[in-house]
Parts: sequence; structure tokens; C-alpha cells
Amino acid sequence: MKIAGNLEVSIPPDQLWDLLNDPEFLKEVMPGCKEMKQISESEFEGSIGAKVGAIASQYSTRFSILEKVQPKSYTLKIDGNGKGGFVRGKTFVELVPNEIGTLLKYDGEIAIGGTIARIGQRLVEAAAKMLLNQGIKALKNKIEERV
Repeated sequence: MKIAGNLEVSIPPDQLWDLLNDPEFLKEVMPGCKEMKQISESEFEGSIGAKVGAIASQYSTRFSILEKVQPKSYTLKIDGNGKGGFVRGKTFVELVPNEIGTLLKYDGEIAIGGTIARIGQRLVEAAAKMLLNQGIKALKNKIEERV
């Protein structure tokens, strides 16, 4: 499944970069995130709960930040496993300075498999997009609270 979009926030790229590398901040903005900890300079582990239709599951998830060009861009790789299946993804994230602060752009692919994927691709895609939108909205709200 393709994901792409952008978000404009009122802080400069270097401040946004710091927030996007802070496990406590990430925990606050990721829907269903129960735990998030940094295990190396560029890796985080977390526990995320998600529900699609009647299937609810906890996912042990690893986030890796690759190809860093601080504070301009990086590639985010996600690997998650749970009773409901798996999620794998890779997204290019770019932080572009603008007159308001920063334009965050993202473009990538997510693959979902296992039991959760068998309930119907349309339902899975709708739920994934809803969670992504919730996360983007939470990110914007948390940043605006700090300004």
C-alpha cells in the first residue's frame, strides 16, 4: 500500500528533527503506542496496539532510521509482528524549511500480512490510512502545544 503526503508545522527543521528522534515524543503521537524506547542511535523498539474490524492485536515493532541527512531527510523502516500478522514499511521523510517553519513530506510503501490482511484489503487499507491520519494530526497538535 502506497502512503504519501505532507504536513506543515510552525517549527524549524532542526527542532522537528529532534522531536522525530525523541522516543517519548514518538510514543505520544503514534496511535496505539504503549511503549517506545531507543535501542541505538538510529533504532527504536515499541509495542503498538491496532484493531482492524474484529481483530485486535499488539505488535512488537522496530523502527530504523536510515540514510540520515540531518536535519533534512531520512528513510524510516518499520518491522512489526503480532498475533494478527505483520507490518513492514519503508518511507522517505523530508523536512523542507519554509516561511511558516517546516514542510514535512513523506512517501513510501507499507505491506500488511497474516490474519489481519485476510479480512479484506479494503478494510485494512482504510484502517491503515485512518491510523496514519490520526498520527499526523497528533504530531501537528503536539508540536503546536510546544510552540
